[in-house]
Amino acid sequence: MNTVARPRKAKDPERSKADILQAALEEFAARGFDGATVRDIANRIGLSHGMIRYHYQTKEQLWFAAVEFLFKRLAEETYLEPEKQARLRAGDMDVFREWLRRYVRYCAMHPEHARILFQESVSPTPRLEKAIRDNLQRDHRHAVQTVEALKAGGHFPADAPAASIIYILTGACQNLFALAAEARISMGYDPLSPEAIDAHANAVIKIFCRD
Repeated sequence: MNTVARPRKAKDPERSKADILQAALEEFAARGFDGATVRDIANRIGLSHGMIRYHYQTKEQLWFAAVEFLFKRLAEETYLEPEKQARLRAGDMDVFREWLRRYVRYCAMHPEHARILFQESVSPTPRLEKAIRDNLQRDHRHAVQTVEALKAGGHFPADAPAASIIYILTGACQNLFALAAEARISMGYDPLSPEAIDAHANAVIKIFCRD
């Protein structure tokens, strides 16, 4: 049986580009940059190979566009108003709880975020370095500022490196969803049910926001 999707014409160019970028994220997250092909990405959404090549001339260009799309979506779905952003970086625990809940929900909805960065970090390349410079370094500077303020307020151990705390937090939020298949097989637990997502957000908040 032929399971390859039949190519379709794009009616909405912007919607089609978003579909392309999401399909690219899923393919790169599953197979890595070297294992993914533009043809397989096209087949995921029933577009012609040529349609993707029209928008993105090379696989690397498509990868960078997909990663930029990923981080823009993260910013949109975890957005805090400027006043709350300032409070967060000053160590406000109420805003920190709010941000954690939004971030957990984001991780549940988009496990490809963690997976694609895991794939790229196994064998770091100039491609990864550029993606981090362009999309992540500013956010990590803000994260360090927030963590240092929370350390000063006694919420985290004063002698713990900010990098350790940031990666412990992001791991706590991401890993259950990035490893959802493992959780289903090993524990019979579906972490992507709405109830499980809410329960995980509550657990993360209770563990990291005791005050």
